[in-house]
Amino acid sequence: MKRIRIGIAGTGKMANAHAQSFKALRGASLAACYDVDAGRSREFAERHGVARAVASFEDLLEESDAVCIVTPDRFHAGLSIRALRAGKHVLCEKPLAVTLAEARPAAREARKAEARGLIHMVNFSYRRSAALEQAARLIRAGELGDLRHLHGHYLQTWLSAPVWGHWTEDAWLWRLKSAAGSLGVLGDVGCHILDLASAAAGRIVRIRCELRTFPKTAPDGRSVRRWNGGPLDANDTAVLELELEGGALGLLHTTRWATGHKNHLRLEVHGTKGALAFDLDRSYEALDVCLGSDRDKAEWKTRVARPAPSIYQRFVRAIRTGTPAEPDFHRGAEVQAYLDACERSAETRQWEKVNRSS
Repeated sequence: MKRIRIGIAGTGKMANAHAQSFKALRGASLAACYDVDAGRSREFAERHGVARAVASFEDLLEESDAVCIVTPDRFHAGLSIRALRAGKHVLCEKPLAVTLAEARPAAREARKAEARGLIHMVNFSYRRSAALEQAARLIRAGELGDLRHLHGHYLQTWLSAPVWGHWTEDAWLWRLKSAAGSLGVLGDVGCHILDLASAAAGRIVRIRCELRTFPKTAPDGRSVRRWNGGPLDANDTAVLELELEGGALGLLHTTRWATGHKNHLRLEVHGTKGALAFDLDRSYEALDVCLGSDRDKAEWKTRVARPAPSIYQRFVRAIRTGTPAEPDFHRGAEVQAYLDACERSAETRQWEKVNRSS
């Protein structure tokens, strides 16, 4: 079996997860890596056993069958389009783009690439949750009845406690600056909770969103809104009200100020016949359900599913079989439409319809 040659564009923090995951797969090999910082690229290649640290993105395309786009967000769409046009399979980090206007051309290019047998996916990494898959199946089968309410959160603490290092470190600082292409906590991790909520419960049609950007605490204890000469202006807290296609309402929230929570993602969905919940801080496989006669007693039971394949496993399998896999670029553009509605709502302070026109 010929191994799929993987090229990694961008060798920052998240690229390590890509390299480690593909190294563990029998059907893939790390053929090349590229970064604008050549020294960092060489060090990355040595650490992970990548065959070559190349000098340009074009060189990366030459050396690869499939490309992972693991750059800062503002480069995702453009590099993905270039890779697809070059005939490469693409796994792009989330979000697919910084704006909906950038995401749509990437999705259109992906549609063209499908005719040439190319696979395109977006790394919404929490799709590896078997609990989510089981939840979506139950809801689609009508086991919860008519949906009425959902609520969920994605909580992190790295602005209130240095659990992964201090926010002033380069790995984190760019996420606090819109000039660096960051969409803040909304785009960085809010996209995950929006993806999970809609993947489980169905399409979102309207959103009302409140965003906040609080002053940061410097290492010396000062309260600051600027660092190293630039503003810390990317949002760090978001509260979202949702209306689903079937009329159900929901509330999602995310923040980097959730003291005591390293990385906590939870979702609950309630319907006329039952309810379900999963908490990825606890387990990726455990789904709590209140169904059947348990509904009348408000009692819950836990179902544990077998682990689901990772995005990396699904990507390689999709390339091998020629069968498209989720979440793809079309899903990435859909989530971008949700983020777009959030940003418009934060400006108008009104409910905004999700813009689905292509």
